[in-house]
Amino acid sequence: MAQTAFSISMAGASSDYQAARQDLMTAELELRQSVERVAAMRRALPPGPQVRDYEFVDDTGRVKLSELFAPGKPYLVMYHFMYWQDDQEFCPMCSMWVDGWDGIAHHIAQRANIVASSLAPYDKVRSWKAHRNWGRIQVLADADPSLARDTGAEDDKGSPCSTVIVFEKAGDTIRHVYTSHAEFPDATYRGIDQLCPTWHILDLLPSGRGDWNAGNDYVTPSAPPTPAHEVR
Repeated sequence: MAQTAFSISMAGASSDYQAARQDLMTAELELRQSVERVAAMRRALPPGPQVRDYEFVDDTGRVKLSELFAPGKPYLVMYHFMYWQDDQEFCPMCSMWVDGWDGIAHHIAQRANIVASSLAPYDKVRSWKAHRNWGRIQVLADADPSLARDTGAEDDKGSPCSTVIVFEKAGDTIRHVYTSHAEFPDATYRGIDQLCPTWHILDLLPSGRGDWNAGNDYVTPSAPPTPAHEVR
């Protein structure tokens, strides 16, 4: 199929702007193609390791990993958010990620299960969930540290790592198929940027993202969404 020529124009823009915007559009197309190529590589990964039926805690009590899979939905995506035992608050960056995931959980639930979990005690998790007004995503506490250790959500020194984990369930078998961490091999913390809309919107600005980082100080509790429900 022949590629159709396409240009972006803006009323009143200079010829220099129009030319630069056209070059940018070409680069954006190349970026999209690269993202799609990487996504295809991710989908082509060999089967991951089989894992045991980890346990968590939620408002109903103990819940197993296998119970987080709704009928007909063989995939589960988890954000494992960071908490240090001496802190009164959870990681603000992780909380920003879960804010975004909570907003789209009902969309993801059409194809997959989506949850957030932490090594924090469940009373802390429940309180933070209420503070952040998470009403769509199921929020859990790990019943023991084995999942975090097995997936790299906790390092060998016992420090938490912001982590995205994907599991697949086939019959009675659950496999750990994918993990990604915020910290990249180049020592930056941009390994899961694609999973947070905040960065992409800031990158649209002439000033870019700069040195901005998320904080907990400007987030205040608000009335729960209507209807408020959790997606399993």
